[in-house]
Amino acid sequence: MTTSADRKPLSPWSAFKQGASKIWFQKKMLLWLYLVNLLFAGAIVYPLRSAMSELSKSDLSEGFVTGFRIDTFLFYWSSYSSTFKSLFAVAVGLGVIFMIFNIFVTGGMVAALSVQRRITLRRFFNDSSRYFWRFCWLFIFMAVGLGLIAMGYDMLLADTIDDLQEAATTDRASFLWQASGVAIMALCCAFVVMVFDYARICMVAQKRRNCFAITISALKFSIKKCWRTIPLFGFNVLIVLFLFVVYLLVENLFSNATLASMIGLFVFQQVFILSRIWMRFSFYSSQMAYYQSVR
Repeated sequence: MTTSADRKPLSPWSAFKQGASKIWFQKKMLLWLYLVNLLFAGAIVYPLRSAMSELSKSDLSEGFVTGFRIDTFLFYWSSYSSTFKSLFAVAVGLGVIFMIFNIFVTGGMVAALSVQRRITLRRFFNDSSRYFWRFCWLFIFMAVGLGLIAMGYDMLLADTIDDLQEAATTDRASFLWQASGVAIMALCCAFVVMVFDYARICMVAQKRRNCFAITISALKFSIKKCWRTIPLFGFNVLIVLFLFVVYLLVENLFSNATLASMIGLFVFQQVFILSRIWMRFSFYSSQMAYYQSVR
């Protein structure tokens, strides 16, 4: 009989495959979140429709297509300032609502992926509400961590990168130094995001409440097992980037000239939305599979 002590930790590829099987086992959640995305899309379109219809009747609509000088835009801003402000307020408000809702459903997602039984819609929302405030605190901690990364880069590396760019003898070398700075920032931010993924997983798997302690525990776990946690996270990131590249390439093949093309583009966009939802699950499911294999 194999005990938990005899099991070996999963490799990144094995964790990814096991995570995919977890998603398929809970595939109803994909449909639920897809329908939620449609509801939010409708909620975004409706309040923005009146503001955009007013702007479309002005000469500004042509400027967005053909281009305009900044002084021309300032003229339109003074003439349609109330419309622009309402448009901005609606966009910010909906963005905040969408962010809060994402934090809410993340609790249900992680909880569903931590068990070996199918989750009902009622259980999904119960778990979402149970972990909501704890996940809100983790989101705040993550935002602080990302802010510290940005401050650290600005204080320690920004001037050095600028000096190296100025000292570069070719445009290519200057670009490479700039790209290296962006890469360092991206890698550090990705590591912070990964740590808080494991913090959410630890909180659900261990049923703990202390957000600060669970963050420290997730940081230790991510560093101690970095030869597997980082490749697993990076593999998911590469798939997401690949999906976006495919979307951008395929989208250009469609046009609005024919009804068939418009329908094809709509269907392709829905497939892309489903793939994004799947990958959102994939981060948590694959990391949950690895974490459970270790713990």
